[in-house]
This record gives sequence, structure tokens and C-alpha cells, in this order.
Amino acid sequence: SISTEDTVDASIGFRSVSVVGNPLPVLDANGSDVALGFIAPTVSGSDWKGNNYSIAPDGRPKIIVFLAHWCPHCQNEVPVIQSWINGGNLPSGVDMYSITVSTDRLRPNWPPQDWLEREGWTSPVIMDDAAASAASAFGMRGTPFYLVLDGSNHNIQRVSGEIGVAGLNALANIALSSS
Repeated sequence: SISTEDTVDASIGFRSVSVVGNPLPVLDANGSDVALGFIAPTVSGSDWKGNNYSIAPDGRPKIIVFLAHWCPHCQNEVPVIQSWINGGNLPSGVDMYSITVSTDRLRPNWPPQDWLEREGWTSPVIMDDAAASAASAFGMRGTPFYLVLDGSNHNIQRVSGEIGVAGLNALANIALSSS
């Protein structure tokens, strides 16, 4: 007999991703970043609705957050981030993107889009591919993972783990100072 799990389309949690440029090295475990100032590659992809997004040198600083649907730290951080955005704390000159990573249909909150919709998530989402192309391109270490890029896509800050409101404010100030 075939179980329900066997009939689930695992591809629902992934999309195609394009990476143009050299990947950033993985963030060191101790948090020191040898890639500060490096130009991050342009990463393009889409969300589950087919909306296309590109993280590219467009003159605008960006905060990017990488989220895994099963990660308890991500589950804690997502409502904090959304509340921070809803409170008007994301500066008007800074864009925020999110990337769903490490998708696994056998883990909690699958598929990631259902979890983000339940949380009222408003940040544009790029769904990583099954090969983790976006995560690899930006040198992700753990989740949640944050990356701040200046308007020319230079890496100006990367951090892994829960950062809360104080950390979000700090990243926003770093992004603003780069513009």
C-alpha cells in the first residue's frame, strides 16, 4: 500500500534559483566574516505564487533573512520580524527579502509557504532550490541567517541566529549607513 507521505509532492517546497557571480565563503563558526566587502552574487528566484524577485546591485541596501520552516529559532524569529516590519521599523530606503532554505517535507511546518502565510509574512520570498543554491551563494551558516548588502551588493554584515528587535534595528542602521 502507498502511504499519504509517499504521495506528497516534495517539489512544492522548492523553486528554481539563478545565481550569477561568485559565491561568498561560508560565515565562520565564530562569526568572523572573511567576506566583508565582497560582492555577493545576484540571486533570482520566485515565491510559491510565481512572483519573481532578484537580489541584485540596484542601488538599494538590503537585509536578507534565510529561514527554515522546521527551525525553532526561525519559528521564534519570524513573528518578531513581522511585528517589527508592521511597526514601521524597516527604513523606507532599505529592502528586505527572505529566502526559504533547507526545506524538508518530513519536518514541521512543511511546506514553508503555509507556515509563512499563517504568520502573515509580508517580505518578498525566494524559495531556494533542492540543491541549496541560494544558501550556498550567500555563505549561509545556520538559520535564521541574516545578510546585509549595500546597493552594489557588497556584503556589509552577516550574522547567524536569533537577533530580536535590537538586532533588527542594528542591521537596519548598518544598511542605512551604507546608502
